[in-house]
Amino acid sequence: MKKNPRAGFTLVELSIVLVIIGLIIAGVLTGRQILKNAQITNTLNAIQSYQAQFQTYVQNYGAMPGDDANATSRFSGAANVANGDGSGTLDGAFDAVKSPASVETQYAWIDLRAAGLVKNQTSGIQPPNNFGGIYGFQNGSFGITTNVICLTNVPGDVALAIDSRLDDGDSANGSIQAIAESWASGTASKATPGATPEKAYVVNKTYTLCVGM
Repeated sequence: MKKNPRAGFTLVELSIVLVIIGLIIAGVLTGRQILKNAQITNTLNAIQSYQAQFQTYVQNYGAMPGDDANATSRFSGAANVANGDGSGTLDGAFDAVKSPASVETQYAWIDLRAAGLVKNQTSGIQPPNNFGGIYGFQNGSFGITTNVICLTNVPGDVALAIDSRLDDGDSANGSIQAIAESWASGTASKATPGATPEKAYVVNKTYTLCVGM
């Protein structure tokens, strides 16, 4: 009678399997990092692009988008355009959700679209960012006294990367400041002048990040 040979893996075969598993894990982690880096780069480009479009409007028309008191005559026939009060200050929170648009921070996007400077958004609605949040303009935030562009729902590690590349990496100082999000969506943001951000970014939190212009 023949004895049945024992079935099993040799050490070499087990080693190969472990190497393959390690390569798969490394590939997944690398892929995630590549995706995150692409999101960060895209966000940085968007911030700088929206800042440039805002400033281009000011240079072209001598008024801020949203605050422009002559917007309706300037863009006669354009949908949903409304005049601002021409005070030189953007009124309203950057994440205002009034419908129809009725505050200058919403009018800003309508004016930019009417001027052909912004094309990737609908009337009166702030454009989305890569993290399920929005971009928006407002007058000052935290310790920043200039106009700002703010982003919501930004992961802590991404917020730190953006702050580090464009500023000092400190959420409570400089031209970029942020605060951990802890309020209900759709309400007025806490990105107000005088609000005190935390000193350091925390990876497992999401942030409202504001960049001075």
